[in-house]
Amino acid sequence: MSVGGAAPPLRPPTAEEIDHLARLDGIELESGEAGRLAPVIATLTTFQDLLDRLEGELALPSPPRRDPGYVPQPEDNPFNSFVRRCHVEGARDGLLAGSTVGLKDNIALAGVPTTNGSRLTSYTPAHDAVVVERILAAGGTIVGKLNMDDFGASGLGETSAFGPALNPIDTTRSAGGSSGGSGSAVRSGEVDLSLGVDQGGSGRIPASFCGVVAVKPTHGLVPSWGVTHIDHTIDFVTPLARTVEGAARLLGVIAGGDWRDPQWVRAQPQPADYLRSQEEGVAGLRVGVVRESVDPGVCDGAVIENLRSAAAALRGEGAVVGEVSLPLWRDGLALFLPYIGHLFSDIFRSEGQGTGHLGVYDPQAMDAFARTRRSESVLLASQVKSWLIADRYVHERYFGVPYARLHNARLALRQQITVCLEQWDALLTPTLPMTAPKLLTGDVDFAEVSERTAARLCYNTAPLNLSGHPAISVPSGVDETGLPTGAQIVSSHFADGTAFRAAFALERATGPFVP
Repeated sequence: MSVGGAAPPLRPPTAEEIDHLARLDGIELESGEAGRLAPVIATLTTFQDLLDRLEGELALPSPPRRDPGYVPQPEDNPFNSFVRRCHVEGARDGLLAGSTVGLKDNIALAGVPTTNGSRLTSYTPAHDAVVVERILAAGGTIVGKLNMDDFGASGLGETSAFGPALNPIDTTRSAGGSSGGSGSAVRSGEVDLSLGVDQGGSGRIPASFCGVVAVKPTHGLVPSWGVTHIDHTIDFVTPLARTVEGAARLLGVIAGGDWRDPQWVRAQPQPADYLRSQEEGVAGLRVGVVRESVDPGVCDGAVIENLRSAAAALRGEGAVVGEVSLPLWRDGLALFLPYIGHLFSDIFRSEGQGTGHLGVYDPQAMDAFARTRRSESVLLASQVKSWLIADRYVHERYFGVPYARLHNARLALRQQITVCLEQWDALLTPTLPMTAPKLLTGDVDFAEVSERTAARLCYNTAPLNLSGHPAISVPSGVDETGLPTGAQIVSSHFADGTAFRAAFALERATGPFVP
């Protein structure tokens, strides 16, 4: 996204413009009414002097000028994990000192272009995302922007404008999406740690396919300011690492409230020492295996068998393991698929910022998004176009009421999970119902690409983006061909440490998956 110049000064609309603007919102004006409304509308659109006077009252930190890095050649990017390599050093000491970190390329790193995996013109932000500030303050070194699906709108990496990230275990297979580069870079050792953004499973999918660990924290625990959003209620900045310890360390650095954050939570979230969960063990921890999550009509046999082994391992570590039923779980993915398009449409039409929150707007990013999405709309991802058109249709034809019903169903699912976690300390599901599929090759129809994500991929991940509960994906074994499967551990809101207790115990019982 490119900034096309400074925004023009505000001026009131003419009567002719008022007529046109009314029609855009389906408002019919009486003859001459535009002229009668004009004086009042003028008072509502004449505040340029106020803007000029208050400019600078809200100071956002801007880092010193940085080298923007470079686009790597194939020999420097064997798994196509990177969109851009760079080198931004953090503090000399801290929890991440000596660690290299990669960022999904929808997380702002000031001075370094952000592509969102899209064909649209890239945008170079002036400010770091909050999570980037915290990584650098903790001594991490950021070494690149990582490959992703176009605007995060798919789950297998196949829509990226740069081609898919390749799975280091088998380069003919998907590394996952939309944070595919975040998974492949960690698994291959190209970075020590990475950040994905999970918006339906987008961080946990590459973790499961690549056999690494991912943590989708409680909604609101990690600030999302500086992320290219799909929606403020389903975006989760997600640490990925080769071990549970690495993921816990990174989450501990980036967690905690921030005044700029657009996520809305009822209390200021506080970070915890998630590394301490390693010492607590799971003796007496009540873990419920979600019956609906292991449906043999959805999940492959190896996935189910490896989940049984994970449950047995937790039982062997002292946990009390049983079975629970969440009837609405079966409908979570079906609910999510149309609902995410509705949510994204609101972000899109507010120029990437969203509404209804007290977080900070970034005027420069907003201007760039607004100009580029209008001037280059033909280049928008096919899935994004589908979301926007479907949302407009449901609003114009059905007044948006079906989305209200989806929203209420979302709350019912959230409540069902929350009530279950009042009886159980943690829940256990497969992360994904399948192992990494072969990447599509040649000229592939968009409908086929979309169906590969929609059919069942996010069956066990999407419900938790809707509910906001924390979830950790931990390797649970491999199938008969050596491809990884993942187990997902879920805990109550802001009880992320409980999920880490089970994750550490499972890793301790089975050993770290990555050599």
